[in-house]
Amino acid sequence: MSEAGDTPSKRYGSVIGLKPEKYQEYKVLHAAVWPRVLDRLTKSNIRNYTIYYDSINHMLFSHLEYIGSDFDKDMAAIADDPITKQWWAVCEPCQEPLKWSGPPPSQGGGGQGNTWWTPMEELFHDNHSAVKFL
Repeated sequence: MSEAGDTPSKRYGSVIGLKPEKYQEYKVLHAAVWPRVLDRLTKSNIRNYTIYYDSINHMLFSHLEYIGSDFDKDMAAIADDPITKQWWAVCEPCQEPLKWSGPPPSQGGGGQGNTWWTPMEELFHDNHSAVKFL
């Protein structure tokens, strides 16, 4: 895939709860995400990964763009990465999944449909790429 954008990206959004008492800890963690975690995301074709916080409902909303051709393979590479698993183990105590059972992802848990972060359906996009406006 070309970095020039020959293949369109696919956008993904998801949500998870954030324990209110863990807000500051989570914010500090994400102000300094481990470089090897960021590197794994890049190698797995993730771009523009962003997390937003809703302070009223104590929810996190994530958005990412995927530029690869095998999403499942790239997600498996992230899930199999030992450094990413360590990062997840640090972050998981802050989070409250909406629908999950069993051990968390850092411990190899699969939950109900592997949805620690609950996927969201995209209902609208204006079909403009930000880079086209530069």
